Order: sequence, then C-alpha cells, then structure tokens
Amino acid sequence: MQEKKYTLEWLDLIITFTLDPSKTNVDALGQKEAETIIAKAVSEIHKNKTFLKQQTFTVSSKRKIQHLIKQHHSTLVILLDQACENALKLTSTNPVMISTIQTVIGCVDELLTFIENHFWEYISLDERVPAAYLTQIKKEVAQRIDAIRPGLILRVGNKTLTDILLNVLGNFNSENLNRPISLREVFYKKEVIKGLVKINDLKEEDKVHDAVIELLVYLNFNSRSFMNYYTQKLAQKINAYGPIRDKMTQLLLSYKEFNQMHRKPGVKLNPNYADVKKVIGNWFAQEIMYLEKKHQWDVNPLQDYSPPSPAHALSERFKVLCFLSVDQIGLLFRAMDSLRILKARSLNLVYQSITPYLSTPRKQDISWESMRNKSYSVEQRDKEVLIKTLESIIEWIKEY
Repeated sequence: MQEKKYTLEWLDLIITFTLDPSKTNVDALGQKEAETIIAKAVSEIHKNKTFLKQQTFTVSSKRKIQHLIKQHHSTLVILLDQACENALKLTSTNPVMISTIQTVIGCVDELLTFIENHFWEYISLDERVPAAYLTQIKKEVAQRIDAIRPGLILRVGNKTLTDILLNVLGNFNSENLNRPISLREVFYKKEVIKGLVKINDLKEEDKVHDAVIELLVYLNFNSRSFMNYYTQKLAQKINAYGPIRDKMTQLLLSYKEFNQMHRKPGVKLNPNYADVKKVIGNWFAQEIMYLEKKHQWDVNPLQDYSPPSPAHALSERFKVLCFLSVDQIGLLFRAMDSLRILKARSLNLVYQSITPYLSTPRKQDISWESMRNKSYSVEQRDKEVLIKTLESIIEWIKEY
C-alpha cells in the first residue's frame, strides 16, 4: 500500500551516512556533489509535503493517518538531531560542506514545521522535544519575537505587560532548568505568537492593549506575573472611583467583562499552575466580598432626622446589582420554582419577596408584576443568554 512507503529514505541515507563525518570523508565531496545534494534535499521536502497531503485524502482511516503522521514526525526529529550532530562533528572549515549540512538541516526543519502546522492534531503533544530540535525552535521563536517586539511595545503602551509576555515566550526554562520541554509547550507558544502578530496588525491603536489581554485569557496564559499584572490594573481602575457603591458597580462590571471573554478549552501555559479563570475569578470573589463587608460597616454622618416614607425606605434599601435583564431573572426564578429548587406558597410570592432587593444596570427598582408577566413570554435571545450564563456557572463550579 502507498501509505506504507518510506518516503524519507533518501534524507535518512544522506544524513545518517553521506554527511556523517564519522562514516564518510565529507571533505572529499566537491562543489558539484554538494549542489546535487542541496537540489535533491529541496526536491525531497516538496515530494514529502505532497505525499502527506495526498494521504489525508486517500486514506480513509483516521487511525492510519495518525500513525503515518506520528511516524514521519518522530523520524524527522531523529534525523534533525543527527544532522545537527553531523554539523558539530565537522572539523573542516570547508564552506561548501558547512553550507550543505546547514541546508539539509533547514530542509528537515521546514518539513517538521509543515507537519506541525497542518497535522498537529495527529501528533502526541506530550512528547519530549529533543535537544537539537529545541535549538531550532528557540531560534525560530526568537526571530519571530524580535520581529514583533518594536511594534508591540509601541502599540500596547505598557512596557510591563510586553516585558512579561515576551520574556515568558522566549524562555523555555523559566521555572525549572531541568524540566523537559514538550511539544505542547512549543505549540502553545507558537499559537500565542501567531495571535500577537495578528494583534500587531490592528489599525485601532486604542484596542491593542485590551486585545492582548483577551488573547492571554483566551489561551489561559497562567503566568503568575501576568495574573498579578492583570489584577493590579483592575485594582487601580476600581480604586479610582470614590464611593464604595461606585467601586462595587465598577468591580461587578469588570467581573462581567472578564467572564464574557472567550476561552479555548484544554490549553494552558504552565500545567503545574491553576487556570487564569480560577485565579482571577477567585480574586474578583474576594474583592466583592471585601467591598460588601466595607459597605455594611460604613458609618455616615448624622443628618436632620425625618421618618422616611415606606416607599422611600424601600428605594434606599441596599440592592444587589444583577447583570441579567428582568426577563432573564424572571425566567430563572420560574425555572427554579418549577424544579422545586425554591419553595414558596406561590411563584408570585417568590417574585414579591426577591425583587425589592434586586436591581439591573437598566432598572433600579424592579416591578415584581412586570417580572412575572415577562417570565411567561421570554424571547429566544434571553433564553440563550441565560443558558450561557448557567453554563459559565457550571464550568466555574467544576474548576473550584
């Protein structure tokens, strides 16, 4: 069968024998032989790319495709290691041979990059990256960081954030000099850089900083330094507001914005740290609790006393701000009553008891009759928002 053909045979032979100084007198190879090897290497890379593309269309079994891709990838990693070792063994200063070996190394690296970009879902991401391959990856990452660094620093407008980001991306041993580097980490950092390149091309200057934050939250960039930076920026923004009520409103609004940021499942910068969502979500919870306590103990100066009317007392009662609409809240309570999660003499009593203590961004005082009526004629959009909110709650509880 075609998929069983060993298409890397020529590259294997040229790297493990012809260009190995311990097995062949490479200095005896002349300019003509070197040109032939280089031309053939370029041709072999193109031929293998075409072969792998064809296999994805002609091989019906996903398991067979996965086996083929993993086999090619692991073989190429071994060949790259051997080619780099050949370069180290070369004692001659013959520029023809140095150029030939470096060109072959570049060809193998190009084919590896092609496989990783097009067939990454078939590769085992937990495999350890060999030393020679890691050296090539570090060079590639360093080049891409150098290319985006000036524009990113200028457009983000915050050197602290760009320093944290680019230093973490460029350092593959930031936590433990002896820990193995996996393909998962390599792919992750390449994905972050790819996202930064797109952000660097944004025309709206004022959106670049926020776009970087959204990218890092999306990809679960759980660096301690980044999470500290993000919460410190939030704290500065919230503390700029004077009254506690204003602080609480801004804090809840920021929490809502954070929860609405998209997240890519199954990705994480550091597998040994907690997720960005959990750490920053816990920070929000602690800050909200602190402001609630502070509000309860806040002492206001005495003023001329006059007994408040019942309606005035009700409007001044401390309310919980909920970032759902009246329709959505009504539907939520109706569902809880139907499922016997709430127990009262009637659903009307549920609305009457709870609405005086709730407000929404659009409505300070909620009519319980309005909430009841709207809960029986809810639009599809409100259903979708409520379902998404409940899914976020479920996800948060799972990770707690």
